[in-house]
Amino acid sequence: MKFVAWLGSIFIRVLHATLRVRHVHAENIESQPQYILAFWHAHLLLMLHSAYRRPIVVMISRSKDGEYIARVFDHYGVESARGSSTRGGTPALREMIRAAREGKNIVFTPDGPKGPPRVAKDGVIYAAQATGLPIVPVAFAAQKKNFCGRGTRWSSRCRSRVHSSSTARHSASLAARMWRKRGNASSAP
Repeated sequence: MKFVAWLGSIFIRVLHATLRVRHVHAENIESQPQYILAFWHAHLLLMLHSAYRRPIVVMISRSKDGEYIARVFDHYGVESARGSSTRGGTPALREMIRAAREGKNIVFTPDGPKGPPRVAKDGVIYAAQATGLPIVPVAFAAQKKNFCGRGTRWSSRCRSRVHSSSTARHSASLAARMWRKRGNASSAP
């Protein structure tokens, strides 16, 4: 288990090293003395490298996968309260509220491991009401590198394709507008 957790933390660090990271509106976190972070479950992998402030406690499910995740979080100095909406949620929520009252920041993935995706459950709201802490939503986004961008070796080869595709989009847009005008004109009395 320890080896797998160590390997997982190395994988996340190597993955993070391949990214160009930019924190947008990090002042929303920095301006708060204490807070509740909330992000969707799908963003979990690289949130360990977000601009959060320690000490921090995360709710992690009691499943076998949750155990691996908790051990990886240990390598980052992140504490965990074990429980989820399906198993052990109430004791874990109480543990999170106690941690917040001790001055620690707390983290929720409000849609949980079983979903439905991007539909928040009540735990994060209850914790905010019980502690009086603000909920700070956080997200992670990524995009593929554009090899056709200006200044790359491929840019001269890609320009003709970019130009032709934008011409095609413009033509399709023009055709759609003309079709709508014709449809509106024929339906007029």
